[in-house]
Amino acid sequence: MATLGRLKTKQMPWHANMTELNHLGAALIAKPQVFEGKMNQLFSAQNYYSDNPLSSIAWTSGAEKVVTTNEWEWKMKGADTKPLIVLENVEPAANTTLGQGRTTFKIKLDENWFVAGDVISPGTAGQKYQCRIMEEPQRHGSNGWVYVVRLVSDDFKAFLPASLLTPGQQWAKLYSTYEEGASQDGSTQYSAPLTLRNSLGKFRKKYMVTDYASEEVLAVKIPDSKGGYHDSWIKYAEVEYWRQWYRELERAYWYNRKARSIEGSTGRAVDSFSGIQEQLEDSHTHYYTDLTAKLIEEFLLDIFYSRVKPGSGRKIKVFTGEYGMLIFNRAMNDLVEKRGWMIAGQNFNPIQKASSEYNSNAYAVGYQFVKYIMHNGAELELVHNPLYDDRSIHFEIDPITGYPVESMRFTFLDFSGGDGGSNVQLVAKKDGYKFGYVNGLVGPYGPSKGGQMSHSGEYYSMHASKECGVHIDDITKCGELILRRNVGF
Repeated sequence: MATLGRLKTKQMPWHANMTELNHLGAALIAKPQVFEGKMNQLFSAQNYYSDNPLSSIAWTSGAEKVVTTNEWEWKMKGADTKPLIVLENVEPAANTTLGQGRTTFKIKLDENWFVAGDVISPGTAGQKYQCRIMEEPQRHGSNGWVYVVRLVSDDFKAFLPASLLTPGQQWAKLYSTYEEGASQDGSTQYSAPLTLRNSLGKFRKKYMVTDYASEEVLAVKIPDSKGGYHDSWIKYAEVEYWRQWYRELERAYWYNRKARSIEGSTGRAVDSFSGIQEQLEDSHTHYYTDLTAKLIEEFLLDIFYSRVKPGSGRKIKVFTGEYGMLIFNRAMNDLVEKRGWMIAGQNFNPIQKASSEYNSNAYAVGYQFVKYIMHNGAELELVHNPLYDDRSIHFEIDPITGYPVESMRFTFLDFSGGDGGSNVQLVAKKDGYKFGYVNGLVGPYGPSKGGQMSHSGEYYSMHASKECGVHIDDITKCGELILRRNVGF
């Protein structure tokens, strides 16, 4: 008897003991959520190396979200501090020593964000150049605001280089300062939350099972909470149907693109949603030619820097193909060799005794890196995504390795969320999962013997429909490293 996760399976002929009561599909009528859970368990095995890794992780960790509408909105907190941008230098061209002699000068910035008393800086090393705003900003022309400032310095010869008023230069607030008896106050900036929106897609699939094809079944022993097993079964012909169904859903979670202008046969818009890759187009994306530990470290620093406190919460899963796993292992090996580390410990055993017909004293050597624990508490866990290796849908081949370019894609997903939730969730509409049979002279529970039929053929068909999508609460905690060769594409 084969095993799949904790499920025990066995292919065998159909017999009378396999009734409607213990048929996997019968659970739909009484407990549709139970049915879908068992099917997920069967076709997205409980490990990260299943054919459907995202579905598997979401199902085993409870990273699922139920909605009651086809679209949903959420807010992502914006920054409560931000730099303003210099639009133009409004000082005379001859004035190259701005503020010298403890004089005031003007800075034209893109927004009315600061007030009199705020101290702003162009962000040079050591915050050497600091300017106090002396008056409330005034509108200037069709865009921008002019701030009258003075250099914070008692040095009569000190000045601000005119280069720091070049268009595009950023200025940020440091703090606010006032005199005795002042009636003014420093500015308080409030973040403007961003409203984001995604929607559900509708997926349908059917399959016809003939009388001969229905004679073989897959017997399934499903574990219960007490450590026992319950016998269930499903027509073996349906197994391929469900395998394809969950594979196609997994593809949609990763690759689906939102397009409301496509109409179906009814004239209505086809329901679609933004999958993971489309959502991450607005996040951290970097193209690489050579994967190194340094590249990974700097890429993750871009994600975590000034957002996640060092030492906590800096754990991320990276999904990649089989060749991606290979070059990741090579990058880790290069790191170990360059730093001269020695791998030790009782659990490390790179050389093992092996059996071979070629030599009585045969040995095997090897190990594989699947995690990278970095500085400041950052931790990366490698997850194989078979979808990235699928040559049936990936035809762009890397001319150097001969493997699909997609196999070397690295998708970084931070699942950690606020209040113990998940940052990445699979979304399903309440009561949006539908499944049923159309019976002929045979049905899912065996030959028809006087029962009701929908047609006279010696076959039955299965039909399933699901409204679902994928949700990333904060895309800035995720990103992608994408292979790009300088060889013509």
